[in-house]
Amino acid sequence: MKLVIQIPCFNEQDSILEVLKSLPKKIDGIDKIYVVVLDDGSTDNTAKITNDFGVDKIIKSQINKGLSYTFMSGVNYALEINADILVNIDGDNQYCACDIEKLINPILKQDCDVVVGARDIKNIKTFSIFKKFMQKFGSLMVKLISGIDIKDAASGFRAFSKDALLHINVFNPFSYTIETLVQAKNKNLKVVNIDIRVNEQKNRKSKLFKNEFDYIFKQAKNLIRFFIIYRPARFFIINAFIFLFFGFLIAFRYLWFYFHHAGTGHIQSLILCTIIFVISFLCFILAIIGDLFSINRKLLEDIQYKLRNEKYKK
Repeated sequence: MKLVIQIPCFNEQDSILEVLKSLPKKIDGIDKIYVVVLDDGSTDNTAKITNDFGVDKIIKSQINKGLSYTFMSGVNYALEINADILVNIDGDNQYCACDIEKLINPILKQDCDVVVGARDIKNIKTFSIFKKFMQKFGSLMVKLISGIDIKDAASGFRAFSKDALLHINVFNPFSYTIETLVQAKNKNLKVVNIDIRVNEQKNRKSKLFKNEFDYIFKQAKNLIRFFIIYRPARFFIINAFIFLFFGFLIAFRYLWFYFHHAGTGHIQSLILCTIIFVISFLCFILAIIGDLFSINRKLLEDIQYKLRNEKYKK
């Protein structure tokens, strides 16, 4: 059994060494542990520190390409060396690396395909009340869209089986965290939550977003995008019925004025309800077209899975 522990990092010279030192050297059920540092174009001493430490592999980008691209470079490497399990842990030393064994146990027992390390968000001192609320609210939204009972959708501490790695295809440039969950549900992969610990840290500025509102905007945009991509029929049908409902309300308003004012209704209401009914009809059409595209996407993903499986079979 081969385990790859990948560490995405960007300018983490102050924490990367602590992360590397805390990684387990031996785990029951694992024959070989590969430590892979994914350096996303760091301009500080991150590369030198990791090189001096002597990790198994350093995948370095010349420029900062984003977390999703960096994550996928590690996934591709894990597949190339025929790894059985991939663990992703961030380079900021937020997560307690000694929980890696607990994280991979469900996969070793073949109980699931993806394990998400769930932080005890309400007790993290560096998180503001607003951030704690948004973390919980975001996980709830992911649960509603994906159907997965997830505790901490934004957690970057995760484990993936080889079969899960063969299915993963992240296209969103911002982050892989939510998209991989939506894809897991879409591919009938089993996802479980495991409670993990976090290390005490100073409240430092994130490198992924400018502030909490920027994070909310980006994640909300991605949630809508994933809903359209993976549930197009449901998305457009819901919108179609919403427009249909408001169309009937406005039509009722027109008829009420028409019959109570001797045939003199508000013509603008009639025009508006007609426009809304047309929009509702177009949403129904888009639902049908979106469903057809969804079927085509699934067929392409199945082909990609088979090609990957054949390519990385050893």
